[in-house]
Amino acid sequence: MNEEKSNYKLIDWNKLQNLCKILAKKIKESEYEPDVIIGISRGGWAISRLLCDYMGCKDIVSLDLKQDNRISLSFLKINLSEKRILLVDDVIDERSIQSIRFIAPSKPNEIRILALFYAKGTIKPDYYIEEILHKSIIFPWDFMDSIRRIVCNNLDEFRGMSAKRVKSRLKESFNIDVEEGVIEEVLRDLKKT
Repeated sequence: MNEEKSNYKLIDWNKLQNLCKILAKKIKESEYEPDVIIGISRGGWAISRLLCDYMGCKDIVSLDLKQDNRISLSFLKINLSEKRILLVDDVIDERSIQSIRFIAPSKPNEIRILALFYAKGTIKPDYYIEEILHKSIIFPWDFMDSIRRIVCNNLDEFRGMSAKRVKSRLKESFNIDVEEGVIEEVLRDLKKT
């Protein structure tokens, strides 16, 4: 295997909804009422949208970090001055930290951070589900990309295998249990390239 044997955690849309309900409850219990929820795209957007729904928050903004490190807020021009902000991402990383630096000069009243997962060694979010160490997370918004990358990184091993056998190896080596149809689609895509 090219890729180190890893333990992956697969988050589907139903699991995501349940995790967001838990986080919404944690926020309510802390008595924090954000004026604006800012979702860092891609990873924080779906989470932010679900949180808005569960918490009844009306103002939601997408914050997008471009490839060249430019940051832009969604088309809505919103005044963040003296607002209570909830900054949302899937996992706190360098993009999250850059986003905080971008928002801070707007002089919000308070910024709290929410992430589904907290990787030790980064900024600890105010709200999170679980601390992760060496586990890779596959989120629903990048499911196919993640499976393609894993198969691509191990193409020498998987070459010539049936979808059923690749599915079995993914389960054995990476703790990823996906439908055989997904593997067939990934293998077809790889043959085209």
